[in-house]
Amino acid sequence: MAKKVQVTLTGNEGKRLIAKAAVRMPEIQERLEKNKILLCGGTTVSALSEELGFGPLRISGRIDASGTRTALKKAKAPHNLLLDQGKGVNVDGSIQKVAESLNDKDLVVVGANAIDPMGRAALAFAALGGGSRGYALHGVPMLILAGINKLIPDLGAAQAHSGRAGIDLSMGAAIGLYNLFGPVITELKAFEILFGVEAVVIAGSGFGTGDGTRTFVLHGEEAAIQQAWELCLGLKGAGVSSC
Repeated sequence: MAKKVQVTLTGNEGKRLIAKAAVRMPEIQERLEKNKILLCGGTTVSALSEELGFGPLRISGRIDASGTRTALKKAKAPHNLLLDQGKGVNVDGSIQKVAESLNDKDLVVVGANAIDPMGRAALAFAALGGGSRGYALHGVPMLILAGINKLIPDLGAAQAHSGRAGIDLSMGAAIGLYNLFGPVITELKAFEILFGVEAVVIAGSGFGTGDGTRTFVLHGEEAAIQQAWELCLGLKGAGVSSC
């Protein structure tokens, strides 16, 4: 029997949902023991790192109410974590060399600051060329983890108007957008991976503790919908323990 429920998730709750789904993906599972996976620090990827048992990652930048900013504090946790045959190695000091050593059997997992309806994705950067990692990532299969709250109307227009140069005033650091190529996993795909149910976004909120939330309607077989409902209840209040 088909069933339909409505759920609301904050941005952080959505990140936890996406991370739980990513763990189950063959792109992750098939490479954990035999190949390499590079986790590139972002809040959603940090949630994935925790799901895999490696602890939170360090975040190098953030966007808050004051604008586009660097990290709040320096932390010892890795920003770039290489999973090599099941072992986690901090590769912050050798990220360009490590990234260049990856091949088409390996995987890069990265977050995004912008996704659009055409499936395109981009990462914001304030360092020239996206920093040392930015020069080396392309050419390796990517998995992009990004909540639906990162959705913008048109990435092409965004890239045409953004950039480190040419901005006269900026709240925080002026940023450019770095193209990412690969499947984008949002909450919608996460519900499908975890439970085989279809999710539709029906509303978003920007008030009080609901700031940045998205409301979804889930529909599918009764048992699967019940499991999805229970997980969403269990996610309520979940934060992201990135460093």
